[in-house]
Amino acid sequence: MIKKTEAEKLVKMNGRVRGTVFETDAEYIRNKCGDEGLVKVKARLQELGYPISYENVKSMEWLPLGMRALSLLVIKDIFNWTDEDIKEMGDAAPKYSFIVKLLMKFFVSPRVAFTHAPEYWIKHYDTGHLDAEQLDEENRHAVIHLHDFKVHPLYCRYLEGYFQRLFKFMYPRSRVEIQESSCMCKEDAYHEFLVTWEP
Repeated sequence: MIKKTEAEKLVKMNGRVRGTVFETDAEYIRNKCGDEGLVKVKARLQELGYPISYENVKSMEWLPLGMRALSLLVIKDIFNWTDEDIKEMGDAAPKYSFIVKLLMKFFVSPRVAFTHAPEYWIKHYDTGHLDAEQLDEENRHAVIHLHDFKVHPLYCRYLEGYFQRLFKFMYPRSRVEIQESSCMCKEDAYHEFLVTWEP
């Protein structure tokens, strides 16, 4: 169970994130655990001293990144979820995101989508920068680097799922797998995500 001291440390970290991520959290919890599930999450956040009014968040407003990390940790605690459950939550998030739906309309090919990934990142976060490092369509693999984004290891699991879903959008007939091979939370220089897909 997350403690107030850990919550305080998270909330004080630098960086902001768009409100749409809180909207997708709320939508996922409602779909999976019902309205009462979201009530439990909100009550726990209130106890920790950092309430989130998910219903009143606006998609494009900037909110503290640490609050988003805290939201994920509380969700995991409340429902006794595993890291894999959080990855699944990340995988589901783009389906609910207003920003993703808007941007995916303009991507005419996987290569165009991949090339524009860094621009997509800064529409969601004002910290960290994403490098679309390598896309090898012939051998069906890609490499993504995320720099200057040291938040919490649980966030990495969420991002694994999130990036996995974006590749599922790009290659809808393929089975997509993703693995974080380097992690700033383990003192690596950057996060590295390796993506593969099979026909």
